[in-house]
Amino acid sequence: MTMNNNGSFRGRVAFVTGGANGIGRATALAFAREDANLVVADVSEEGNRETSRMIEELGGRALAVRCDVSRPEDVKAALDKALEAFGRLDFAVNNAGVEQPITAAAEITEEEWNRIIRINLSGVFLC
Repeated sequence: MTMNNNGSFRGRVAFVTGGANGIGRATALAFAREDANLVVADVSEEGNRETSRMIEELGGRALAVRCDVSRPEDVKAALDKALEAFGRLDFAVNNAGVEQPITAAAEITEEEWNRIIRINLSGVFLC
């Protein structure tokens, strides 16, 4: 990651997908502890708000944006909001994803397969 000359992320902006919980939330909070501004993007509006609140408690700035990474229009809208709020983006953490219980491939429906591909693969590409 690129830091300012003084070694901090102050003034930098990180866009974190899947930021409503888990690894995404932990990553967003880690950036906030290093003085970065955050865009928390996830399908969970409640989780986004909670992560943003936690960032603000650390003294950081955060924008919570509802975003389904499998939908190009959601990604574009989220990025537009981020640029409107902060004027720039420096880092993208494409963390959003869905898990699939361990099962034989033959037992996964085509619908579930397509959902996994849209979120875990296409979502990274779109972001």
